[in-house]
Amino acid sequence: MTTVLRTDELRREFGDLVAVDDVSITIDQDDITSIIGPNGAGKTTFYNLLTGVLEPTSGSVSLRTDGELQDVTDDPPHEIARKGLSRSYQITNVFDRLTVRENVQVARIAHERQTLDFRSRAATDGELNADVDELLALTNLSDLSETKCEMLSHGEKRNVEIALALAIEPTVFLLDEPTAGMNPAETERIVSLIHELDTDLDATFVVTEHDMDVVRDISDRIIVLDDGAVLADGDPESVLTDERVTEAYLGSDAT
Repeated sequence: MTTVLRTDELRREFGDLVAVDDVSITIDQDDITSIIGPNGAGKTTFYNLLTGVLEPTSGSVSLRTDGELQDVTDDPPHEIARKGLSRSYQITNVFDRLTVRENVQVARIAHERQTLDFRSRAATDGELNADVDELLALTNLSDLSETKCEMLSHGEKRNVEIALALAIEPTVFLLDEPTAGMNPAETERIVSLIHELDTDLDATFVVTEHDMDVVRDISDRIIVLDDGAVLADGDPESVLTDERVTEAYLGSDAT
């Protein structure tokens, strides 16, 4: 197994509160890993530490970049993203007044550190448009490419956000509550998309998710956080039948 992401005794304190408690994990290239836990377990803080949004109190984060694990603990978020750690958020984050294609063009141009005068470049750059077409096809958005994002459904906007995150060519892709706010049909489509992307791309997917049916469906491995620490780690069957995990969820709305 090739390790693509590693934390070593990662810790974050907010005064007397320990939000992430000396977490040491490795994420392997071939697995879809779900990180779950009751509300307040530390999942969002953990993601923010991985992406550089928060600085750890102690510990480190390493990301596979250019074929080797590199310490990215002190890197700012944009540098961590450029090195291959991409994230989609629980709340959709797209440019509503731009078309789907224009959104992806902006993300792709920004990743390449090129001029953001994307309209002129998009009219002449065949390589850019070929890359954008590939991303749209991968995320099932080709038929919506000329639609303004303000006209899309919630589920369709999530697809756009996934396309934007993929535009940076990530090594590791963090999905934060990908099915939040979706109806059953939208949930089924996004789960299918995650499976397809995992098959088609070299990127490694890490997911936080409250819907346990989704977690069972997509996960090769599940890590459970509780009170900021790792409570359980293993395959879905063993983790989801663990009495400690069941107890951790009692009284939460993540059932």
